[in-house]
Amino acid sequence: MDRDTARREITRLRGELLRHRDLYYNRGDAEISDAEYDALERRLAELEAAFPEFASADSPTATVGADADQRFESAPHSRPMLSLQNSYDRDEVAAFVDRVEKALDITGVLCTVEPKIDGVALAVRYRDGRLSLALTRGDGAQGDVITANAATIAGVPRELPASWRTAFPAPVDAFEARGEAYLGLARFRALNADREAAGLEVLANPRNATAGTLKTLDTDEVARRGLSAFFYQLFPLDADDRAADDVFAGHQAEMTALAQLGLPTNPFLQTGRSVAEIEAHLAALEAARATLDYQIDGAVIKVDSREWQEALSATAKAPRWGLAYKFAAEEAVTLLHAITLQVGRTGVITPVAELEPVQLAGTTVARATLHNWEEMERKDIRVGDRVVVVKGGDVIPKVLRVVVEARTGGEHAVPRPARCPECGEPTRQVEGEVAVRCVNPLCPAVMAGRLRHFVGRDACDVEGLGGRSIEQFLEEGLVATPGDLFRLDRDVLAALPGWGEKSADRVLAGLEKARSRPWAAKIFALGIPQVGASTARTLAARFHGIDALLAATADELAELRDIGPVVGEAIPAFLASAPGRRLVDDLRDAGFFREQEDVPDTAAAADATGFFAGGTFVLTGTLAGMTRGRAQQAIEVRGGKVAGSVSKKTTAVIAGEAAGSKLDKARELGVPVLDEAAFLARLDEDGSDGGR
Repeated sequence: MDRDTARREITRLRGELLRHRDLYYNRGDAEISDAEYDALERRLAELEAAFPEFASADSPTATVGADADQRFESAPHSRPMLSLQNSYDRDEVAAFVDRVEKALDITGVLCTVEPKIDGVALAVRYRDGRLSLALTRGDGAQGDVITANAATIAGVPRELPASWRTAFPAPVDAFEARGEAYLGLARFRALNADREAAGLEVLANPRNATAGTLKTLDTDEVARRGLSAFFYQLFPLDADDRAADDVFAGHQAEMTALAQLGLPTNPFLQTGRSVAEIEAHLAALEAARATLDYQIDGAVIKVDSREWQEALSATAKAPRWGLAYKFAAEEAVTLLHAITLQVGRTGVITPVAELEPVQLAGTTVARATLHNWEEMERKDIRVGDRVVVVKGGDVIPKVLRVVVEARTGGEHAVPRPARCPECGEPTRQVEGEVAVRCVNPLCPAVMAGRLRHFVGRDACDVEGLGGRSIEQFLEEGLVATPGDLFRLDRDVLAALPGWGEKSADRVLAGLEKARSRPWAAKIFALGIPQVGASTARTLAARFHGIDALLAATADELAELRDIGPVVGEAIPAFLASAPGRRLVDDLRDAGFFREQEDVPDTAAAADATGFFAGGTFVLTGTLAGMTRGRAQQAIEVRGGKVAGSVSKKTTAVIAGEAAGSKLDKARELGVPVLDEAAFLARLDEDGSDGGR
């Protein structure tokens, strides 16, 4: 390969790898497997070695993938949080052992073997026995501060037992533990069952769900998800939270200390001094993989001795004393019979592959997601193709690629739908979006999703009404619109299969309560495209009734906090459309709306005059008396705004336990700081406690 060709190929590979990193770390929508990614990275490394004049310190081969989120404060790691070199070949395991033995000039180096949890890297710090900070991996040098979220994870205590120092062989006041947060498979399935019943989009896989949960601003929701963690690294910290000298002789001693601290460790930890012993442990772990309630994608092999680890050192990206051996992704080849179309609550039309049933990872797979037309066209997936279906780390099967060489010429592509497959109305695709949508709010499929959304927890919160009940109502022809729910007859409900008088009374009572739901919840219940619960609260604070909201202009809306011009145009477009007006008029006739909503929650904030009104506040640390979500709600109810970072314009910082660098920043800038007692006192002075 000549120099110019190499330069172009290196540039192309770097761009491709950075794109896949963004999809994996920031969007939770990986297009390729880990093995395919690593193959691209190895090809880039080979070219950079052959043409060193094109090497770069910011190349993907020399840096760690980043998951930074600007909504969160960041903090430096006590020591770099590196990745491990990946391997997919048993021969590379032997090469690793040989390389270590030659570097140390020792035969029979003791190594440990443990599962590689398919989760999200997590670092937690404790000082004087109390949780002081939790960080994501970030870019390896800095991570996002997620202390409040981490404190909800099973196995991450806010406070350690009084005897915690006995876990260390030398005196320490602070330490850091590193590990992996994950979502158990049983919990993952339960969450998806709940989401499906509520008409919400299911979570794609446990790892993506874990990453998204850790970056959720609502701590109550994080706690509800039910994350877990395993820890595998432990070291002391000095007074400035910098990593101090290790005090453990090796990895086994380190794992024992973690268990003594009460931090969860994985029960599978084996040792070996030869390639044969290590490979036997790898085989045993792979065999046990299907029986675990959490996902693993391989095994981690480490030199046990801390002295030898230090002697082997590390590159800028990975330690030389460790290796991640990746198990092969579970794949199967089958025939794609058809591509069907699903219409969701928001009208998004999703292509789904209907497959010749095939066994994959212990289950029979007959359907697989194709995500969207852009991906389907990129992979050139056609009806009649032989396709490779993969689970790998995913619970939901997907089509990985087409077996192009198996084509006979009879295959055909499915074009993007010009009309909705359910109602026949024309579809629309907004410029810049990949989604193809049905924009008819009265489409039967859209209505089913809209009804589930309408009765959901953050909307009308109707007890006893879930997805199955909604489907039953639709099948019986009892409802077609949300307004029809308020016209349901008690005797008709009680006579339905599986119902009775008590069930009917409970649902009708729930629907009656829905008429008095907070105004923001009613706005959210409408299912306006791009209007979530937070945006609904913003709208409720500005427009105090349905008529005021209907009269709102795009320019007025665009000026509101967290809305902007795109959403500002989408809201009146929906409300002014014929289907949108029919939806509103139907609910008005059913008595759902009031002329002036008098239970506005956040609407009162518009006229607030107390301490919080018009101010900007920053929350840091953990409050003992309320969750962060409740604290934010209490501030917003009183007319304040909660920001994610401290500046000179910040009115005050509310500092709970284990407050982080935001507190330091406030002191540096001279911003007032309220402890929890002062914060609660201010809330009481300004009136209602906002649900405290």
